[in-house]
Amino acid sequence: MTIDSGADANIITRNVWDQMKEAGVKVMNATTKIDRSLIAYGAGEPLKMAGMFQAEIKAVNNKVEAKFYVVENGQRCLLGDRTAKDLQVLKVGYDIEAIETKRRIPFPKIRGVKVEIPINQEVQPVQQAYRRPPIAMEEKIEEKLRSLLELDIIERAPGPSPWVSPVVPVLKDSGEVRLCIDMRRANQAVLRETHPLPLVDELLSSVSGAVLFSKLDIKEAYHQVELSERSRPITTFITKYGLYR
Repeated sequence: MTIDSGADANIITRNVWDQMKEAGVKVMNATTKIDRSLIAYGAGEPLKMAGMFQAEIKAVNNKVEAKFYVVENGQRCLLGDRTAKDLQVLKVGYDIEAIETKRRIPFPKIRGVKVEIPINQEVQPVQQAYRRPPIAMEEKIEEKLRSLLELDIIERAPGPSPWVSPVVPVLKDSGEVRLCIDMRRANQAVLRETHPLPLVDELLSSVSGAVLFSKLDIKEAYHQVELSERSRPITTFITKYGLYR
């Protein structure tokens, strides 16, 4: 029999019922009068039944008396939820083993590479004021800062910085906070390296004849690249808890 935790009755197919009678299996209260109708999951019409009976059923060291319904044209014999639990062949519980996990960096930074930000020294540095976020977000911001520090993505500024930009926290759908930095003033001092964007035709010709393709999508990709020490001051941002970069 198949154990079905979603079934509230025990089902025997007509074919199996006939075999039981031929084998002389002892049953009780066999009758063709049905005391209820049964509807299969997803079906709109009740099952066509040939009768019902009671029998003693045993599994391992457990034995119970249960009612069975004989179904015409049935495909499988089912052991319902109640009988399966009484026989202790079905156990439903909430015992969950506690597992403590340590936070790990999902993708390490690129080793041996430190990026230099070319800065126009003729641009006057700007120290912008602290922008107060909504009070309801302060705890989430503190938690995010702590997480970024633990992952070695940001660091505390060692002292006063000529450049200071404000934080713009954005609440994600998940309830987590994304810390964005308003770098518009700082970006005015960054020297651009002009590079032409490739055309679609050029890209297609470069993969001509290729049969295997792959795509790499790194979450928070900029966090995988380390800045050189002298490029870090321009990334300094201000929070309620001090300066970070």
